[in-house]
Order: sequence, then C-alpha cells, then structure tokens
Amino acid sequence: MSQFWAHTNNQAGQPHLLCEHLRAVGSMARRFAAAGNPGCAQMAEWAGLLHDLGKYRPEFQDYLRNRRKGSHETHHAIYGARLASKSCKAALVFAIAAHHAGLHDTEQLRELLNDARYDFSCLPELERRFESEVSKIDLNFADPDLSKDKLQYEVFTRMIFSALVDADFLDTEAHYQMQARENLALEPERMLAQLLAEKAAKPAGGELNALRNRIFQQCLDAAAQPPGFFSLTVPTGGGKTLSSMAFALRHAGLYGLRRVIVVIPYLSIIEQNAAQYRRIFDPDNRGIVIEHHSAVSVPEDTDESRPRSPFERHAVEYAAENWDAPIIVTTSVQFIESLFASRPGHCRKLHNIARSVVIFDEVQTLPTHLLNPLLSILRELQRTYGVSFVFSTATQPAFRKSSSVVEGFAEKEITEITKDTGAAFRQLRRVRYRFSSPMQTMSWAEVAARMAAAQQVLCVVNTRRHAFELWNELHRTLPEGERDSLFHLSSWMCAQHRFDLLGDDRAIEAGTIRARLKCGAPCRVVSTQLIEAGVDVDFPLLFRALAPLDSIVQAAGRCNREGRLTDERGQPVHGEVVIFTPEENRLPRGVYQTATGVTSTLLQQISEQQLATDHQLFEEYFTRLFNYTDPDVKDIQALRAAFNFRTVAQVAKVIKDGLCPVIVPYGNGPAIIAQIRNKGRENFTKHDLRRLQRYIVNLQERDFRLLQGLGQIKELFPNWDLHVLAEGFYDHRFGVILNQRLEEDFII
Repeated sequence: MSQFWAHTNNQAGQPHLLCEHLRAVGSMARRFAAAGNPGCAQMAEWAGLLHDLGKYRPEFQDYLRNRRKGSHETHHAIYGARLASKSCKAALVFAIAAHHAGLHDTEQLRELLNDARYDFSCLPELERRFESEVSKIDLNFADPDLSKDKLQYEVFTRMIFSALVDADFLDTEAHYQMQARENLALEPERMLAQLLAEKAAKPAGGELNALRNRIFQQCLDAAAQPPGFFSLTVPTGGGKTLSSMAFALRHAGLYGLRRVIVVIPYLSIIEQNAAQYRRIFDPDNRGIVIEHHSAVSVPEDTDESRPRSPFERHAVEYAAENWDAPIIVTTSVQFIESLFASRPGHCRKLHNIARSVVIFDEVQTLPTHLLNPLLSILRELQRTYGVSFVFSTATQPAFRKSSSVVEGFAEKEITEITKDTGAAFRQLRRVRYRFSSPMQTMSWAEVAARMAAAQQVLCVVNTRRHAFELWNELHRTLPEGERDSLFHLSSWMCAQHRFDLLGDDRAIEAGTIRARLKCGAPCRVVSTQLIEAGVDVDFPLLFRALAPLDSIVQAAGRCNREGRLTDERGQPVHGEVVIFTPEENRLPRGVYQTATGVTSTLLQQISEQQLATDHQLFEEYFTRLFNYTDPDVKDIQALRAAFNFRTVAQVAKVIKDGLCPVIVPYGNGPAIIAQIRNKGRENFTKHDLRRLQRYIVNLQERDFRLLQGLGQIKELFPNWDLHVLAEGFYDHRFGVILNQRLEEDFII
C-alpha cells in the first residue's frame, strides 16, 4: 500500500496518515510526561511512537478501507507491546497494550503477549515499515529500577499510560474536528489579583471579618514554603474557600505549578464553589474553571479494531475532561478513583495532576478503607511529580503514621498553614452542645414534640428511613395550619428538588427554607447528612442523632452560622446543638457505625466546652477510629506491587456498594427527557448530559433492581445505559419512594 492510515477520512475527505499520527502522539506524549517529570519523557515518547505499530498490517489497512470486518486479526495494540517487551520496558509494554482496552493485570498481559491467535512473525516487517516512515527503533534508554520500588514504578507506568492515551485522544480528535483544542494556562499573578479584588469588595468590619482576613493573609504568607503537604484547619465560617485558593495561586506562581485542582466530597459544595470561582476568574465562561463531575457514566468505546475515532461516533465521548484547564473543581470519587483506574478515559487526566496544587476540601471524608493506598500515591505524586497538597477542614484528621495507618505522615511532614488555630476556634464558637449518656434515648415522638415547640429548627438523622419516620411523626404533631413549615431533605431527592426547597441564596423565593429563615417564619427541617457541609443555612436550634464526631461538628455549622443570635437584651448568645440517641438506632454499617461507636465513647470523656473549642480533639478521634478500621481492606498495596492494574481498579472504589443513577420525573425533568428522546440517541450531547444531571438520583443497586423488576425503570434509549424512573415512584415531599407512604395517601 502506498499510504498507511491511522484513521479514516475526516470531513474534508482526508485520511489520517499513520506516520503523522505516530510522530504527533510521540511528541505530544513526551511533552505531557516531561511537564510532570523529565525522567518520564523518553518512555512516553516511545509509547506514542509505537502504540499503533499494528496498524501497518495489511489486515488493519483493509479494515479501515471497509474491505474486511473486524476480528482479532484487526486488533493492533498488541504488536507494539510485543516489540517493546523484547527490551524489558515494563511500563512501555503495559501502556501500549492498554491504550484501547485499558491497563491489564500482569498475568492477563502475559497471556496476551503469548496469544497464538496473533501473528507475531510479521513484527520484522512492521519494524521495517515503521523505520522507513517514522524513525529508527532504539529502546536502549534508562528504565527506572523495577526492583527498587515497585509502588513507585506502578505510578510511573500510570503516568506513561496517561500521557499516551491523552495524546492519542487529542491528535485523533484534532484530525476529525480539523482543529486542535485551545490551551488555557494558569496565570497565577493575574488570578491572584482578581481574588484580592474580590476580597477587597467584601465587608471588612467586625470581629468575624477580621478573623477571615487574618486567615487569608496567613495563607498568602505560608504559600512561600516549598511544595509539600499542608493542612488548613479553619472553623466553619472562617473563609477557607477563598483563603485556600489564595494559598494555591501564590504557591503556584512562586514554584511554577500548572493548575489548581479542588477536590470536594459533596456535589452541593462543588456547584456552589465552582460558581464562585467562575464568577471571580472566568466570568466569560472561557474554560478557565472546569467542573468535572457526572452522575452518569457514558460508555467508553474499547473496540481497538474499529476504524473510526471514538469522537466520530458519539459526540459525548470526546467531552470527557482531561483536566487541561487552570482550575479544576471535581469530586472526591472522581479524583481518587482516577488514581486507581485502568480505563483510558479515566486515566488520561493523571499526567495533568503532576505539578499542580491539589486542595482536598472536607478532607476528613477521605475513604478510610482506601487510606493506606491513597496516602501512598499522594506521597509519590508529591515526591516525584511535584504536587502540593492542602488538607482543608474544620475537623482535621492529621493522618498520623501508626501501626494501622502505615502510610501515614511522620511528625512535621505536614505543615499547618494557620498560626493561631486554637484561638480561631475559640473566637468562632457559635454553639453550645447538649449531650447525655447514649443509654438515654429519645423516641421520634419526643423529638417531634420538641421540634414542634420551636419556631425554627433542624434535625439531622443518619438514614433515609429515620428521616421519613421523623417527618411523618412531626407531620402528625404539627397543627394543620403549620404543616407548610415542615421540610424533608435526603439523597433520594434530585439536586434540583433540594435546590427548589432550599431556595437560591442569591435570589430567595418566598416559601423556601432560606426565605423562611430570613424572615423569621416557622421552619422545621428533617434531613439526612447531606445538609452537613456546604449548605448555607442558619438555624438557632439543631438536633443531631448520634453519629461520627466530624459529622456532628459539621452539622453544628448549620446552627447560629452567622453568629447573629441575641437574647432579649440584644446580647450575643450561642445556638443550641442537641446530640441525642434515637430509640431505634439503626446505623449505616461499616465505618460509619464504627465511627459512631468511637464518638459515643469519646463524648463520655470530654466536656461540652472541649467539643466546641478544641480542634485537636479530632486528631485523637481519628487516631482511635483508624485503629478500629482496616485502611487497606482489599490489600490494594499488594495488588499494586504485583502490577494488577485491572483488579486494583475493580476493588479501589470510594463507595463500596454499587450506585445506579436514575433520571427522575421531577419538575422540568419529564420535558427534558421527552426532548432528548425526540432528538434521538445519535444526537445525544454533553449539553444533554448536563441538563439531565440536575434530575438524577443515585440508588443502591438492590433498590434499582427492585424498581427495575417492577417495571418502574426504563432505558432512556434502547440498549443505552441511562435509565428513567416512572412517574408514580417519585414524591414531591420525599423524592424516590419504595414503601414510604403516609397514612393519608391511602385514604379514598
């Protein structure tokens, strides 16, 4: 053949020549890898040069020209991997073999390299074609010593793979889109000036603002310290959202770091913080600030034989972010599982984490069962790839090295940013706690009676079942004329539903929770833990069912949040937080239940004053908790050391029980679903995915299967992994319902 193709014709009728594709991917992969660590550059370049070596085979060229149907004869990734295996470059072999199907386990890769179905006798001819068109094959470059540190080499392999697949995606995308993506660089000095202007525009008077300004300045000062691990321990209301960003921008400017990645556990905080960052840094929505979260997983195309780019078939496939933006705001699940992933679409962003500032907001929520492997990878990212980490929270776990947390931090390995942390907590005290022996329980009727007697009150419980039962009891207790003051919030309500009940804090609508709180109207809310962090509401009285200590303190941040409570003489007073043990006290199993037990013991050993003001209490709490849990429950460190990438990806899940996203019929949801169905599956886009996201609820797999078995869940499109819940199983008060029904619902 006179020309070898990498991909079929684009809209201009031009094929993607294989020699041009290999050179471009090699050059791009080298640049990507070198930006994080120059020692990765040569390996990444050769991964790019050889990844499509198998496309020099006549069988694959016939396939591209529609002269042959796909089969194992048209697979191509294995040939470059087989050639690389001769030079004993393990990272190169893993990366090339995986660039369509994902990283393999060691034994799987070995079997693939010895698979008799593939005609490896053609390798000399493929080498000849490659050398005549691209470059002389020379793999005699240094490879990190595999026996020296297997876990270090495992991360190195992931970085090579990431650089390769991102370069492959981008060059292929550029061919079909006929243009390259615009690259926006972090401009730390300009962006810090924008942040300072935002800060200057805020009210400066008062004790609270003085404290926030002091914390902000301490973050700017601490940014001069060399890259490493930092903790930002700030009480609720201390302004850590802007202060942590100030640290990150100044630190990035001083040390040439490339982006800021903000990792947040809760979707509500992500949307809130991303909107704030976008208003400051990206008012024109140019892509300076990118949110990366999705309640829907779009299927990846892993067929390495198909001739067309994945970008050509499904528009939404090429919308996957590679985190090539100045500021990324993402979920803990997205960030952590990407570190352990094996799929190309999930791994392509890894090389862009190198030489970044990563802010872990609410760091106490990091998954305990993954703690050792996670801290191990974070340390390697810091040591070898120049990442600085900021652990930000009001309830700092510290992650001290211990017999259980073997990958924990040694003394002085983490630098605290604030200089007067204890004083800040004492100064920002806004509540007094009330707690008694766990043996003293309260029935829902007792809790409901006390809530009914209060004008404005929030109760946070541990399960959706408890939320329903308490709401039901309170609904019976309240006079009929006051029932419009009663609200229910849980994770079985879609984001738009919760937003509509809470109200927009920028344009508050009458009748919402925020509107009632603001005007002093009766407002009684029963909620699960989702309200504990990132939701700006302010109640004078809060009940919290016994729970993990950090959850209790986070919930307390919704009580007297702005410090505006006064007595009849106008003097400031504390809000009241009542910690109670429900009479029927079923708890979520696993770490949550264990942590609640640790909390129960600790509360009997401390005073209310300590809980309100002693931030160091959490170091003791988390140390006890980690001693009762397994920080590597699936022995992931051993799997990593054996280079079993695919198995690691399967077991290293932040949420251990599977969640199934379902589009629910709330508000505008049905109309959006109808519009998308009318367009057809082939026209489904990233914009459609974004529109649906506000109307999605994640169900436990058992509940999903139950509703599916009842015929109440249907596919959005035939044979498409997006599902829609039937009308009758979504309630305007509770969200998704299985067997939660009020008595009055059955009265005819």
